[in-house]
Amino acid sequence: MIRSRVFLFVGLLFFIGVLFTYTFVDFRDIEDQAFDYYQSHEYEQVLSLYSNDIKPSTEFEITILSQTFSQLEKKLNNPKEHKSTAKFLTSKKIKWIEWETGRGIYYHLEDPYFHMLKRHGETYKKALITKITSISKPIPKKEVTNYLLLLTLEDPRGMEEGFSNALANLLSFSFEPIGEIEKEFLLQTLHFLSEQPLSKFYQQIHKVKGSNVNLRSGPGKENPELGKVSEPEMNFCFEEDSNEEEIAGNKGIWMHCYYPDQQKSAWIFSGFLTKEDSSTYQIQLFQKRFKAIENEIRIDFEGWDGTRIPSSFFGAYIPREPEVEVGETGFPIFGSDPKNKEKQRICKKVAGEKNYFEFSFHPTSSPLPISFLEIHLVYAGSSHVAYSLEVDKDSIWVNKNRYLLDGFARRENLSLHIESKKGDRMTASLWRRNTGLLQAIQSDPLDFSILQSGRFSWEICLPLSVKPTRDKILLFEVRTGVH
Repeated sequence: MIRSRVFLFVGLLFFIGVLFTYTFVDFRDIEDQAFDYYQSHEYEQVLSLYSNDIKPSTEFEITILSQTFSQLEKKLNNPKEHKSTAKFLTSKKIKWIEWETGRGIYYHLEDPYFHMLKRHGETYKKALITKITSISKPIPKKEVTNYLLLLTLEDPRGMEEGFSNALANLLSFSFEPIGEIEKEFLLQTLHFLSEQPLSKFYQQIHKVKGSNVNLRSGPGKENPELGKVSEPEMNFCFEEDSNEEEIAGNKGIWMHCYYPDQQKSAWIFSGFLTKEDSSTYQIQLFQKRFKAIENEIRIDFEGWDGTRIPSSFFGAYIPREPEVEVGETGFPIFGSDPKNKEKQRICKKVAGEKNYFEFSFHPTSSPLPISFLEIHLVYAGSSHVAYSLEVDKDSIWVNKNRYLLDGFARRENLSLHIESKKGDRMTASLWRRNTGLLQAIQSDPLDFSILQSGRFSWEICLPLSVKPTRDKILLFEVRTGVH
């Protein structure tokens, strides 16, 4: 009798334990938990999941974490939530930067996850849109420009609503002037968005009518004047005030609009605007630009362990240890011993027509140039160097043409654009973020008849020093295609 009571008691305890466990312990995958916390705006809980050396293992998790940092930055800049958010971040040893602006301090969180996402991918764009739409008050002009460049280079198709919200948020702030090419890219994107029903810019292209029409900092004549515009200047509007009024015999409302020619946004009274249709030509350029990105070839080193030659390369490989920086695998290319400059090369064949080569790398601290990339033409059964690239701590060299870098040892994204053929040489220019840096960089001499006929293919080659020094460059990826 006593034994049966003991078994009953133990069984009851076991049942209570199981019930407690299944009630209070979450057995779901960590990414499912993170997603639910994020959807419930419990951003602190998302970060808490990844304490104790637990790292995100999927692109989905990295995206959620990047978005979480953006949302916490928004809370940090909200006066009502600043104190509690700062206390939480301090407890997690997460630091923030104070950006000085004309309207006070903006608290910026350095997001360690955003740069782990692959550019042009859906998750990258989603995280970028969240980052921009979370900005709730002015940030420094150069930071607005940086975000604007990142966004303008992305394809908004499939994300028109979120993309237009992010773009409108950026354009509402002051930013530093962007280059002519980026300005054209932005114009193409705005024309495309003006035809998308879910976009803030839908059917919102206007032309100014009249002369010396006032632009203001807010909706209403009581707001400070920011300048004047005259017919036929164009704008793209993204915000409006609902109060109707009459000015100089014209009825209308106040609208917040972006002026491409002036690269700024301001409020204008709609009575001085006439609606315009989008440009078919600009939309065609937009579609052509992103068709080129869709067709580009991307070479990276993900999955390479260093013991064998990177996938799809060929040649005389010298084992190298891969290096990971912000979640991305880099291929180290070392300088040469001055007494032995012998090199071996590994190459990758690239099929089809190509007119640009974009390369992403972390510069070196070496005072001497390090050869890190060669672009070859293949014809008549052999490979011929067209362009060779070297980098030192201050400069990048393309076929002995020198361009000074900005002095910061940070990751660089540069591209070489083949622009024309003349005689036995090709002519190219070096770009940073699609802004021309060097013009008329001629290739090494090539076969004239082959060059004119186009009967050649391309190779991308990495030079490997047989006797390396400690100085190095980290190459992350190379992209090539047709613009």
